[in-house]
Amino acid sequence: MPEEKETGAEALARALELELAQKRLHWQRGREKYRTLRVLSFGFLFIVILAGLIALFFFFSRTNEVREQRPQPSPGTEESPH
Repeated sequence: MPEEKETGAEALARALELELAQKRLHWQRGREKYRTLRVLSFGFLFIVILAGLIALFFFFSRTNEVREQRPQPSPGTEESPH
């Protein structure tokens, strides 16, 4: 009888070990998916911020060009409100 209990205990231990290995593999796959999603999210955020900075640069450089192209009124040709 003791030999049967040991065989049953070994089979149970092997079954538990197999189940834990499968769960570990499942957890690792889940972590890899989460890690990939996180990297893609940070990449997208970086691209959006970079595009915003480039847009602001062009907007302000264009504003400077328009301001420089406007003719400056000479002090003698200004009409006085009086």
